[in-house]
Amino acid sequence: MLLIDIGNSRIKAAYAEEGRLVELPAVATTAAPPIEAWQEKIASTAPLRRILVSNVAGPDIAGAFERLAFERWQVEPEFVHPRLEFAGLQTRYTDPAQLGADRWLAALAAYHACRAAVCVVDAGTALTVDVVDQEGVHCGGLIAPGADLMSGSLTRGTAQLASDGVEPARGFATNTPDAISLGCHFAVRGLLVEVASRLEQLASGTTFTWYLTGGGAGAVRAMLPMQHVYEPSLVLRGLAIFGETCR
Repeated sequence: MLLIDIGNSRIKAAYAEEGRLVELPAVATTAAPPIEAWQEKIASTAPLRRILVSNVAGPDIAGAFERLAFERWQVEPEFVHPRLEFAGLQTRYTDPAQLGADRWLAALAAYHACRAAVCVVDAGTALTVDVVDQEGVHCGGLIAPGADLMSGSLTRGTAQLASDGVEPARGFATNTPDAISLGCHFAVRGLLVEVASRLEQLASGTTFTWYLTGGGAGAVRAMLPMQHVYEPSLVLRGLAIFGETCR
């Protein structure tokens, strides 16, 4: 199986063979997928029989990828959508179709990894948090701007402000770029602390395993004040579980 995670910023891919994932080169979502590089890798394995896709980047890129995949491998991609109940995971989302495929797959993979309560932080263009209890119930979550999006929005929308990224400053900032970075750092860290506090209020006595994934995880790791499991390929692993369950 070829597994594709099309995010707002990057496309990640892996092929699954005999229970293992072999990751392929990632590419910016705005660029053409590196079909040639993927095909060369896959040609050395068993014939490609399925393509599973998580797509949150909209219908245009989905259609373009669908045409390319069929042209290269004569396989029609299967676009995965969240389900109310699947493989031990049940969501309380009032309309599962509104729950992003990437969020659902990451929650599925995290829960399957430990079969206990999990809190999944996906740091990409957006920062998402999803909570699954020990019974496999996806209790919901939140969506906020990612750290870089937050910083970029501020610098684009405000005159004479500029910042190259989000890095914590010591004490208080003494220049504008550091002031923006420090404010975004505190905003993300404060959000995560509030999530932990709410979990304690709503599920007192339950130990949650925190998972961190996403292209912006490197920056968020320094802002996450609790122990966590870093798993950059959580969505791809969720796709693999989906494919193994729905043969």
